[in-house]
Amino acid sequence: MDLSSLSAQIASACQCALSPSSAPAQRQEAYTFLQRVREAHGETWQACLALFLERHDGAGGQTGYKWDGDARMFGVQVVGESLPHLSAEALAFVQQSLVEYFQQEYITYGKAENGVAYLKNASVHLITVLFVHTYPQQFSSFFSTFLNLLRLYSPSHQPAPTTPPPLNPLTADLLLRLLHDVSDEISDAQLRLNKLPHRLAKDTELRDAVREHDAPAIASSIWEIISESLDGISTPSSSSTTLDDLVGLKGKRARDILEMAMRVVGDYVSWIDINLIVTPSTIALLLRALNLPSTSEALSIRTAAADALLETISKGMPPGDKLALLSVLDIASVLGRLVEERDASMLQLANGKAAAGAPSDDEMDAFAEKFAKLLNGVGCELCKICEDNNASNEAKSAASVSTSSIFPLLLRLLTDQNDQVAMAIMPFTHTLLSRYKKDKKRSQNVPLDAERSAFLTALLKAAIVKMQYKPDDEWMLSKDGEEDDEELAFLDLRKNLRQIGDAIAILDPQLYSEVVQSTIVPTIEAFEQGATLPWQRLELSLYLLYGFGQAILVTGPLAFSVVPQGELDRAKKEAEYRVDYTAFPLSTLGELLLRACRANVVEFPHPSVALQFFEITVRYSDFFRLCPEFIGRILPSFLDEHGLHQTDETIQARMFYLFSRFIHQAKHIVQTRVSGQVIQEILSRMQDLLTINAELDASDASVEGLVKAASTTTFFDAQLYLLESIGTLIWILNQMPDEQVTLLRAVLTPLLSELQANVRPTASSAADYASVLKAHHLIMATGNVAKGFPDATNLKVTPTATPSGSSPRSSGPSANISAAMARSTSGVWVEVFKEATESMLAAAKSMSSFVVIRDAVRFSFNRIVATTGPAVLHLIPTLIDVLLGEITFPELAELLSFVGLLVAKYKTSILEVLDTLLLPVFNRVFHFLKQPITGTDDEIQHATLRRAYFNFILSITSSNLQQVFYSEKNQSSLSSILSSVTHYIALDNAQISDQRFGFIVLNKLLSLWVVSPPVPATNASSGQPNTAVLVMEESPVPGFETFLYSSAIPMCLQVPLRPNFDLLDAQSFQMMGEIASLLKGLYLKRGDEFTQFMMGEYLPTTNGWWPQGAAEEILNEITNATDGKALKKPLCEWVRKMRRALAQARQEVAANNNNNAEA
Repeated sequence: MDLSSLSAQIASACQCALSPSSAPAQRQEAYTFLQRVREAHGETWQACLALFLERHDGAGGQTGYKWDGDARMFGVQVVGESLPHLSAEALAFVQQSLVEYFQQEYITYGKAENGVAYLKNASVHLITVLFVHTYPQQFSSFFSTFLNLLRLYSPSHQPAPTTPPPLNPLTADLLLRLLHDVSDEISDAQLRLNKLPHRLAKDTELRDAVREHDAPAIASSIWEIISESLDGISTPSSSSTTLDDLVGLKGKRARDILEMAMRVVGDYVSWIDINLIVTPSTIALLLRALNLPSTSEALSIRTAAADALLETISKGMPPGDKLALLSVLDIASVLGRLVEERDASMLQLANGKAAAGAPSDDEMDAFAEKFAKLLNGVGCELCKICEDNNASNEAKSAASVSTSSIFPLLLRLLTDQNDQVAMAIMPFTHTLLSRYKKDKKRSQNVPLDAERSAFLTALLKAAIVKMQYKPDDEWMLSKDGEEDDEELAFLDLRKNLRQIGDAIAILDPQLYSEVVQSTIVPTIEAFEQGATLPWQRLELSLYLLYGFGQAILVTGPLAFSVVPQGELDRAKKEAEYRVDYTAFPLSTLGELLLRACRANVVEFPHPSVALQFFEITVRYSDFFRLCPEFIGRILPSFLDEHGLHQTDETIQARMFYLFSRFIHQAKHIVQTRVSGQVIQEILSRMQDLLTINAELDASDASVEGLVKAASTTTFFDAQLYLLESIGTLIWILNQMPDEQVTLLRAVLTPLLSELQANVRPTASSAADYASVLKAHHLIMATGNVAKGFPDATNLKVTPTATPSGSSPRSSGPSANISAAMARSTSGVWVEVFKEATESMLAAAKSMSSFVVIRDAVRFSFNRIVATTGPAVLHLIPTLIDVLLGEITFPELAELLSFVGLLVAKYKTSILEVLDTLLLPVFNRVFHFLKQPITGTDDEIQHATLRRAYFNFILSITSSNLQQVFYSEKNQSSLSSILSSVTHYIALDNAQISDQRFGFIVLNKLLSLWVVSPPVPATNASSGQPNTAVLVMEESPVPGFETFLYSSAIPMCLQVPLRPNFDLLDAQSFQMMGEIASLLKGLYLKRGDEFTQFMMGEYLPTTNGWWPQGAAEEILNEITNATDGKALKKPLCEWVRKMRRALAQARQEVAANNNNNAEA
């Protein structure tokens, strides 16, 4: 097929593929054909080039392109893909064709693709790709070819004679697009991230060549374009296209080209000689563009100029040159005028007096963000000079003075009404404060001078002003992941502003304290006095109070009181001495918290204030050890409409969490300051919050829908926190056991009754699935009540945190209940949880086919056994029975981990239970690990289960319960268990981490079950060996060493020799340590027997494939090493030599096979 026919066929296929009227089958056929054309670009590129370039004569003698834009675009793409694979001759042909195309399209015909941007960009990118493959060797005239077009016109559009001729707007546009694309292609930082090393090296060569040959001409042409565009933007262009409009740069064309040229300056300044960019005349042009009149039309140009200036300022250069550049630019004055202009413009907009053509509010905000970034760039560069070890002292001093000169602008932009403007100068602000901290450290904490102190005071005040919500902001608490962009932006800004405050607190704690107090104290006083306050002001004060402790870097009770150093020193020296923090004055933070609590700010009628106050009580719960009288105020506030009974569900969910944390952290204070009656009242007021709802859409009425619903965060997850806090409050009533049991039953009985009502062995309807989900929730809820009780291993009598009457600030009643604060797990509440567990397991057994039920019962049993201890261990077999029947891969791994933790915690107490469940659990493991592996997910599941299996065995042996393996019930299966360990290690697809754990298991069993061979007793009278009497050490597993000889030793020496084993991998190296320990450990235990086995049985089997002498070498290394650690290095070296030798042997075998085949 000739080129013309193929071009026509490709064009037809493009039309068919993109036409909505094409039949689906035809469209698919067209796509398939075009894909073949693309894949065969080595044969089709010429047809595709013709597709893009081919012209035809139209009506009236007009010439145009033969094919439509879509087909031509496809042709360009295919040619571009083919260029890296073309010969020099073919590249030369493409070069000639494209140069002719640009000359004709932009000069001869003057069409410039009729302004169709995607075609202009596609053709430019094609010749840029050609540039990458041909410059400078083959296409050395690349840049000059296009620079020479700048002032050429077609014969029909010749301008009046001038010297030099005016710039052609079409070719100026072409050149700027080309220069931008070239710079992107060979220097863009983002594109470089995805390039291979050889391409990065090529880009470097290209940049060097451009710098050497063409950079001066490029820079000169760009500045010519900028200069003539600036001159022409004020010249209006006519409403109709005339000859005069196609000549020179004027009006909108001038504005568009000027903006493009400014962006090209920004492209090239980072990688060509700075002297080509920065001269008195070019700086004047940049500043002229930046200071254009404040009109909407000029704003994009001014923005581009700001970007170009920023790139220029950020260019790497010696400190002296950088300072000289900044001095010439006089950025402080330039930006000062821009800020004044912005303020005036915003005032006019606010008063409705904006001039015609003035920028809009949004446009001015975007421009303000640009010059804020420019200020940020200047500030960061000055800070670099101050920290540059190579800079002279004079340069550092000059940079410091220049930095101080832009402080007023920094403070003004930090408080700008547009948050993005404030964010734009954060890097400079943080860098500056970081430099100040280094200065303070170098000066050995000499106090700040007056100038720096005044600036930091102003900076902190500005940051605090900016932290406040705006008057028209509508506050709401969004769920995690559901925040809108505006909310996230403000939270990010607040975080940065808080970091400014934290840095200032390090530089001058007293300054920080005074400024923050000047905001907090008047606000709280005004609230106390009944003044009407906007919620934003009180929320800000509490936000500052919340961050105060983090800023001053003091934690615990010491943050709230001023303790003499002598007291602290005594507490360090005397182990039994305890500082009585209540005997000393409150610190600044303590006083602020005292004010907030006394003022009862939580009563302010806005949810943001109450929420922030409760956040404070949780963060500073230790404060209530010093001022416990406020516990009686805090708890009721938590319970009313400001706290747990909030009407907004999202806020209420957060309150549930905060209440849970507060009760947990302050439980010892609650124990000593709140009576049992009050606690009962608190629990009573929470009853209405315990209704458990389970919502399931009808579309999710399936097993998969259940799993999705159970794993999705909902309001129920917040209720779990509430149930935990209820458990903690009930536990506090240990001194009232009858009431404690009554309350615990009052909470659990409704949950368990509902659970029984929602038992569904199977599910066939949406209502059934909803019941299963509710059963899941109820089981989880039961377990979380238990979580509120302390861990059984941590129960102890807790001393009173603050003796009644010991604090001058303490006035609340003491319940005098510390004597019975904690009880052992024989407490009566244990029986209640035991009954609940039995009821829960009975219900779960009926529903064990549902994975969400199995997950929930494992979760809750874990919580209950943690607090009841051995009391429910006998129920573990029932639990295992519930779980094993329908268990899945991931569940089995989690079950092994769960039981392993119980084994480690309860040890001999769980031995009998473990003896019962060991084989059923192991049999399920063996069953799953026999399943075929069909993909990556299967590989991961198998590896996870193998690792869990090895860890479970290690949990048993580490707890000295290894006798369970050879008990009466399990001894017949011991051989299978041992074989499974070596089998899973030796698997071809076993991961190194799994194999390492397997070797750890073998090492552990070796230490427990391998003993030394019998040795003759020593004759007491003669001191000679008595061969008639042997001293024997009994092994609990006789003959275990035989298993190691037959199965483990060969594996130790074979696994590291596998082709996929990588000794450079860290985990592989660790595994070699385990192998070395196993080999050396067995030798140390069995001595000559080990040597005889190696020489007489194992090593002879390797003669056919091990190099000569390798067997003797490894045996010598094993016998001569002092221990496994000493053997590791020589073993690794032996493996390296063996792998090299075996690889060579394999190559020789392959070569021989090839020779035989040829013969």
